[in-house]
Amino acid sequence: MKIESLIKILSGENTFEIYPDGPECGALFRGERKILSIGRIRTGKFDEALGLAEKLRKHFANDRISARADSLNVIPFGCEYQVQRHWNFAGDTGELTVDIAADNGGRISDLSLEDIFFPGRISEVKYLLDGENTMCSSNGKGVVYSGSRLPVMVQVTFADGVKAEFYNGDDFWRYRCAENYPGGSALHTLTLDDSGLRWQRQVLLLPEDAVVEKCPRRFKAMFAADSGSQAPDGEKFTFSGCFASPAGHRDFRNFIRKLAPGTNAVLEVTGQWCCTQGNHVSRPGRTVQHGMLGELFDEYIWGNSIMARKGGSLRINAAVSAMEDSIICRNLQNIPAELIPAETEEA
Repeated sequence: MKIESLIKILSGENTFEIYPDGPECGALFRGERKILSIGRIRTGKFDEALGLAEKLRKHFANDRISARADSLNVIPFGCEYQVQRHWNFAGDTGELTVDIAADNGGRISDLSLEDIFFPGRISEVKYLLDGENTMCSSNGKGVVYSGSRLPVMVQVTFADGVKAEFYNGDDFWRYRCAENYPGGSALHTLTLDDSGLRWQRQVLLLPEDAVVEKCPRRFKAMFAADSGSQAPDGEKFTFSGCFASPAGHRDFRNFIRKLAPGTNAVLEVTGQWCCTQGNHVSRPGRTVQHGMLGELFDEYIWGNSIMARKGGSLRINAAVSAMEDSIICRNLQNIPAELIPAETEEA
C-alpha cells in the first residue's frame, strides 16, 4: 500500500498535517505555529503510537475545494488491533472517521481515543457538555472538567485571539458505548496549564469479567481553525429541523441541481443542535440522539463542488441552538478557499 512520509494541506493561513506514525496522527497549524494536535488511540496495555503504519495516501478533488486522506495502522501485539482513519478537509474545517477493530478473536474492553491538545497560551476555554444547551466557559488553570459526561465540543481562544475547535461528532451514542455494559465507565478530562489545554478521552473501561461482543468501533469527529473568507449573498434554501433527515438532503440537492450558472447559493438551517429520531441514522423506530454538523459539512463539500462547475458557490448558515459560537459553523458561512497540496515523498 502507498505510504507517504507526510501529508500537508495548505488553506489560506492554516495548514493541516497527517502523519503515518509517531505520537500524533494529525496536527493543525496557523502559519508555523501548531494550534491543535490529535494523538493516537490506546486500548488495554497497547498504544497505537507503537504500531506500524501500513497505509497513508491522499486525494485532492479536481476543483481543489476539498481533499481527503486514508490511513491504516496496526498494533502488532495482543489481538493485533487495526486503526483505520478517513479524513475530509475543506473550508479550514476537517472531519475524521476512525474505525478500530481487534483481529484474532479479540474484544475491545478498554479504549481511549486520541488525546486532543491545543498547545500555546490560552485565554479562554469553552466546552459544551452532552445534554446541555449552553457552552461552559473557563480561564482558570488546572482541571477544567473531569467526568463521565461527554464534552461534545471544546473551543479555545489563544492569547493572540486565534481560535481552534474540536467537535466529537454527531454519533453521540457511539461515545456512550460504556453505558451498554454493567459496570462500564467513561472518563473525559480537560486540563489547562501554561503549555496548553489537553483533552483526554477514555470512552470505554469495563470490568475484567464483562461479556463483550466482538465488534469494530467507529467514531467521528470534526475540527476547525477560524478563517476569514468572503461570504456573499445568494439564492437561499431554508430548512428547519434536523438536517440529518433524508428529506433535507433530497430537497437541498434538488435545489442545487436546478440553480443557474454563476449563482451563489445559501443553505439556511434552523433548529436544535441535536435530535433523537433514529431513522435519521439508519435506526428506524428507535430513539437515538445525534447531531447534524457532519451532515452539513458533507453537503458543504458536495454543494461547492457542484456550484464550482457552474461558476458559483455555496455557503451554509447554521442557526442551531448552542452552536452559535461554533467555529465549524462560522467556517461553513464562508466560501472554501482553494487547497494547496505540499510535495511529499513516499516512505
